[in-house]
Amino acid sequence: MKKTILILAAIMSLASCSKEETATKKYSDEISFSLGLPCQTRATATGFEADDAVSLYAVEYDGDTQMPLQVGGNYLNNERLTFDGSSWAATRPLYWSANACDFYAMYPYQASIGSIENYPFSVATNQDGDGYEASDLLYAVTTNVSKSDPIQPVNLDFRHMMSKLVVKLEKGPKFEGEIPDDIVTHIYNTTTSGRVDWTKGSVEKDAFGGKNTITMKKVNSLRFEAVVVPQNIEKKTPLIEITMGGIAYLLEYSLSFRPGYVHTVNVTLNTSPDQEQIEISIDPEQENWN
Repeated sequence: MKKTILILAAIMSLASCSKEETATKKYSDEISFSLGLPCQTRATATGFEADDAVSLYAVEYDGDTQMPLQVGGNYLNNERLTFDGSSWAATRPLYWSANACDFYAMYPYQASIGSIENYPFSVATNQDGDGYEASDLLYAVTTNVSKSDPIQPVNLDFRHMMSKLVVKLEKGPKFEGEIPDDIVTHIYNTTTSGRVDWTKGSVEKDAFGGKNTITMKKVNSLRFEAVVVPQNIEKKTPLIEITMGGIAYLLEYSLSFRPGYVHTVNVTLNTSPDQEQIEISIDPEQENWN
């Protein structure tokens, strides 16, 4: 009887080890991800938030040869990664390939990507709300990544593909009273549609896209922001409209909206808004958005 018990115990021990090894192996083959934001982060947030989602692709190498990203037929195709507040997870388990891979990611998640080199994307014309963040397009790529021992997450560091315009208002020495709270700011004569090349992480304005007006996001009564498709604006056309006290003021200015850059226009107001005209001076600045 004692011998039987010992034999059964040994069998149970072996079965237990076998299950543990299988579970460990399965876990080690699963890909995990670490996603990083640019220094100035997303358009409206200081970091990724719960329920944020990105599109993910993985392209296998053919031996030592790097293969191109395609609409379909990649190792991973437009997998949805969702953030739960602390980590990222796909809608299904994703496992490492035996070959090295290039990983591509786009934020926000794109439900359907019908073209890799000529993907249409537009910024919102009304960005005083959810349209502002929805216009922000982030891109990340990390190349030639293989499964490691011990397993390491795939690091994806994002950068901004669009441009950002900031309009700052300030009272000049001759401005009387307080700047009104009913100010609305628009961007004129900009192409709001672009064409994205996911292989390069680049975007250009749509050559056939029409000119539109963008309502900027009102951060407060002195600061307005908008995401803009990279493009050049000539001075001969109005760029910014500031409406206050029922009077609209058009500002003409030439500006080259560069991808991944913040362009700040400091507007100094003089005289009283109750009068028919306000003297305006512009002081532009530019800094890296990434």
